[in-house]
Amino acid sequence: MLLSALWMAAVIYACELTILSIGFTLTYLTAKIPNFAHGTYAGIGIFTVWICDRIFNISPYYGFPFAFLFCGIFSAAMYVLIINVLSGLGAGLIVMTIATLAIQIFLQASLWAFSYWLRSITGKYTTGFLLKRTDFVLFDTPGIFFVALGCSIVSIVVLHWMLTRTRIGIAMRATSEDTELSAVLGIDVNRIQLFAWFLTGGLAGLAGAMVPMWFASSAATAGAMQTSIMAGSLLGGFTNMYGAIIGGFSIGLLEILLTFQLQMTIGTWVGEYRPIIPMLVLVLVLIIEPEGLQGFYRRFTATKTGERFLKAIGRGE
Repeated sequence: MLLSALWMAAVIYACELTILSIGFTLTYLTAKIPNFAHGTYAGIGIFTVWICDRIFNISPYYGFPFAFLFCGIFSAAMYVLIINVLSGLGAGLIVMTIATLAIQIFLQASLWAFSYWLRSITGKYTTGFLLKRTDFVLFDTPGIFFVALGCSIVSIVVLHWMLTRTRIGIAMRATSEDTELSAVLGIDVNRIQLFAWFLTGGLAGLAGAMVPMWFASSAATAGAMQTSIMAGSLLGGFTNMYGAIIGGFSIGLLEILLTFQLQMTIGTWVGEYRPIIPMLVLVLVLIIEPEGLQGFYRRFTATKTGERFLKAIGRGE
């Protein structure tokens, strides 16, 4: 193998978390609320590829575009049926944020019910399952390693192109800056919000589809990633999509590698407390620099060393 199983697991998880963190940040930028159901959306992607493998006996990779589509539609439906309705009724940001928690609870329960139903009609395990056996091998390395890297890179490149080169992307940026002014200038804010929720939901589904290709999965797997997603987004600056790329990838690597190191040093039982790592990152970032890496960058560029650095790269005066 080109890399050890540990590093492959770390990179694969980091890629999945990067895609999820980007979606979480993009939702916050356009809707101005943190979507606490975002991580759970990935559960739809998990069971989409399970159905492809265990029911239709085809490669789980065929389920990736369907996972994107199904999650995108579900996310857009939640916006139309709940978030947009509450906004029209004059609900504040706190109420709508609580609504996303309600969506998370509803979806989590629905995923468990769906998994038990699948178990009853197929007789196949729907908890703790892996889909590694159907993966392809390239250069003596599982295909999901290359697919995860490829999906994350393509997602970043396409999003960057869309936000900087297309009308709808520019409209999304304008909406994230000032919703009211965007509406005055003729931008259909509701349409932009709907598209943003579809896009971010689709990204969550795509990330979820990759999870069972390497990690044991169940109906609870996606929801358990929410803290890590928030940590990645907050570390990157929470209002900076490009920061979410760095934050999500960093948290993904840290969570896997640090857990392994602690298991080797203290004992394997430490693995059960892996979710504490992103939680500690959240707390530390909020205490030290609530704006995350974006705040550190602003502080750095305000110093003489930072000014010289900006001039050296051609961004200073």
